[in-house]
Amino acid sequence: MTSTAILFYAALAASLLLSLVGLFAALREPGLRFRLPWAVLALVGVGGGAAAWQDPAEIYWFFGIALPTVSYSAVPGSWEPQFLRVLFPLGALAVLLRVALHRRISPAR
Repeated sequence: MTSTAILFYAALAASLLLSLVGLFAALREPGLRFRLPWAVLALVGVGGGAAAWQDPAEIYWFFGIALPTVSYSAVPGSWEPQFLRVLFPLGALAVLLRVALHRRISPAR
């Protein structure tokens, strides 16, 4: 396995972990208004890379907005390759910032 593939898989894991942390932070924050929209926003990613399962050393960079931040796509019986896609978890960062601001301005618990 090449170093490019290792870095891609590390980015994939980090993006998924940060999205899940943002999701649960939004759902568990007491007194936060609009919890469900904030939780959904935690799963939104912007821009990223995709790699074919057969050749993970070749990364294709793209710009897009998608939900969730990590995905796998393949069509059974198709000639198309299987792809892993990872996006930068911008929504999760916004949610974590919002939760931190909410904790700062809310009265002591």
